[in-house]
Amino acid sequence: MITDIAVRQRLLAALGLALATLCWGGNSVAARLSIGEIPPLTLSFWRWALVFCLLIPFTARQVSKERDIIFKHKGKLVVLAITSVSAFNTLLYLAAQSIQAVNVALIQVGLPFICIVLSIPLLGVYPKKAQSAGLLVAAVGLLAIFSKGDVNVLLALDFGRGDMIMLLAVVIWALYTVLLRRFAIPLSGHVLLTVCVGIGILFIAPFYLWEFLTQGGFEMKASTVCLLAYVTVFASIVAFLSWNYGVSILGANQASMFNFLIPVFSALIAIPVLGEGLQTYHFLGAGFIFAGLWLSGKR
Repeated sequence: MITDIAVRQRLLAALGLALATLCWGGNSVAARLSIGEIPPLTLSFWRWALVFCLLIPFTARQVSKERDIIFKHKGKLVVLAITSVSAFNTLLYLAAQSIQAVNVALIQVGLPFICIVLSIPLLGVYPKKAQSAGLLVAAVGLLAIFSKGDVNVLLALDFGRGDMIMLLAVVIWALYTVLLRRFAIPLSGHVLLTVCVGIGILFIAPFYLWEFLTQGGFEMKASTVCLLAYVTVFASIVAFLSWNYGVSILGANQASMFNFLIPVFSALIAIPVLGEGLQTYHFLGAGFIFAGLWLSGKR
């Protein structure tokens, strides 16, 4: 009976992680659609402000009940909020200003291997030989994407600004994923999300105000409302609750492997919606990355 419950629990965790990656695959497309519609820092700020407004009526009572735990772990919660809410998504929207949604998604699949590296000092978990081999193979795939298949770009170390911003975003998200497991703060998922969003907004606000004063705001129309609705409900609330549950059950390393689904979902949406085409270097990079996944999971 216990085994059956554990199996069902792990299955639900896997489905939750798959749902999260589907929502985030769409988030890459939304980031590209926002160009010329909503400035990147403005999109990040209002996304999380709206999320907080939607969550707090339902979670305020539980947040109040768990306030002692919140204050006890306030330092850890600040770190989780900055790495997840404040930094990652803001950097993603900035990166999407200059690179395709497919690139945004493909770079995110480097997350499992960055998690493996960070798990060594932070969790004391060392990779198996197969994981190490997978890490090296996947690194080749990431370099192929960064260089757009041009060896001269690698030799000159002339990577695109958007690609490097996205890589930084992925490193920060990997840090959040590992720390989420390390801290293991005893808060329910919706309370953890509410607190992180509330704290994260405070750190985004100064940058949003700077952007608003220098570039202005955005026009409220059907397209911008739909964009905000998607990133608020699906890319935030649904995705984060599903992701946090999956990490709590399967662990950071296993959960991070589901990020390989992001480029699949992103491409399926971006090709018809944005008219983006897949280039040879996309297939080359993806081939090495998925080979790295296969190696890392090979017994």
